[in-house]
Amino acid sequence: MQQSRSEGFVRGALLITAGSLISRILGVFYRPVAQIPLGEDGLALVSPPNAPYMLILAVSSTGLNVAVSRLVSQRLAVGDLRGARRVVRLSATVLGVLGLIFSVLFALAAPWMARVQGFPEATPGFLALAPAILMVTLEVSLRGLYQGMQQMRPAAMTMVIEQVGRVVVGLTGVFLLTPIALNLGAAAFNAGNTVGVFLGLVYVAYIYLRDRPMRDWTTVAPGVESWEKMSTWRLMREILAIAMPLSFLGAVLPLTQLADTALITNRLIAAGTDVAEAKRALSYITNATQLRDLPIIFAQALYVSLIPAISESMALGREEQARHRAAAAMRLTWLIGLPATIGLVAAARDAYGVLFTGPGWYVMAPLGWSTIFLMLQQTSSGILQGLGLIWLSVWNQLLGVVVKIVLTWWWTGMPALGASGAAWATTVGFLLSAGLNLWVLRRRFGLGIGVRTNILRPLAASAVMAAALLWISPLLRSAIGWARLSGVAVIAVGILVYGAALLVLGGIRRADLELVPGVPPAVIDRLRRLRLLRDS
Repeated sequence: MQQSRSEGFVRGALLITAGSLISRILGVFYRPVAQIPLGEDGLALVSPPNAPYMLILAVSSTGLNVAVSRLVSQRLAVGDLRGARRVVRLSATVLGVLGLIFSVLFALAAPWMARVQGFPEATPGFLALAPAILMVTLEVSLRGLYQGMQQMRPAAMTMVIEQVGRVVVGLTGVFLLTPIALNLGAAAFNAGNTVGVFLGLVYVAYIYLRDRPMRDWTTVAPGVESWEKMSTWRLMREILAIAMPLSFLGAVLPLTQLADTALITNRLIAAGTDVAEAKRALSYITNATQLRDLPIIFAQALYVSLIPAISESMALGREEQARHRAAAAMRLTWLIGLPATIGLVAAARDAYGVLFTGPGWYVMAPLGWSTIFLMLQQTSSGILQGLGLIWLSVWNQLLGVVVKIVLTWWWTGMPALGASGAAWATTVGFLLSAGLNLWVLRRRFGLGIGVRTNILRPLAASAVMAAALLWISPLLRSAIGWARLSGVAVIAVGILVYGAALLVLGGIRRADLELVPGVPPAVIDRLRRLRLLRDS
């Protein structure tokens, strides 16, 4: 039992980050390689099925996944092992039923959804994704179990396995089917996701059957009222009380993608843009979003780890421990989010050129500004949900989405902005949501943003990095000549400059490095003797 809960929440987050990072590295050339046979017109057909797919997953599984992890964590913390087991079994049943229903409905509505978005030829892509909904719901019930135990390795490994299947099968299908029909090649791209999910489900099911983690969950601590005896309807209310608002929250990102898919092309055409170019603009936004989302994986990992960790602290009455965990998560978000944001803005052309060809880099800089706000929104939402303030995070995020949709409609239709208007609208929407979350944490939990301790030094180091990038970027592009290689070189320079500047400015504390698995104590002591680490 103790072993199962031995991973600290930051280490758990780093495991999820590592799994996500490996997964992204495996898939980093997925879309660019698929671009070779598909072209921008084919890539434009890939995007329409993804937004409604992710939206349905949010409704059918995202909230229940987090609810399982949070309630399992709470019941284990108070010693109600039987109650935790019942939560898992009931949730798995509900998820399976929902997954089956939504898979069937998604397949039946495929032609209508494709037509509404203005891409009727993308119907095969919708059909290719339909089976994945059922498989994801079954998978997340098991992942929620392990996350509730604060064991993040199964989730991390599942990400890698899914990506391997997605890339291998997806690219094979793209190259084989594109010569037959462009929309079939795009559908093969989407089908790769379904095969990847299937492989991930097989892996996590194997781990569960091998370990049988709930086999010994047969006891209840003295004086604890077990949820095992709770009526099914009452337990469902407990689960849904958490799952429903989180399902709304999980639907936010897919809603923004759906808004982009539905609005960008139509608004550009209304403003006088050529139809083919308007569809390519949607592809540019999707490409830039893929790059923007690379640093977001850390905030998403913190989100996954924070909810059970803070829920456990609050269930045990350890509010100060919960506050300490929340503060550590926010600090790490600033340390990574600020340089990621400024790097994407200062080196927008180089970053875009690493993966993609064409003129789409012009939307990278305005979208890059949204990076830090999206990361802060993710981390702060995890804290709020761990504290039980779920609906507050939902309303804050929904308000940001409404503002984003309105601004996308308005700014994309302005010839002076075009597709960049949608990117700026995304940035403003996440700025609003993150700001409201941080305000609530300050008022309700006493957690400030820590301008002096968390922001000033990373911001100064990021400014030094930006100056270096603006100077060296044109030099490297001229010297190397190949956009992909020069882009990688520019990014490497940025990382090195930021890391060195942060150490020189005293922006890293000893406690920060001690949280990172694998950093030798000798290295930490050496940096401390060189006065490059602060003790507090």
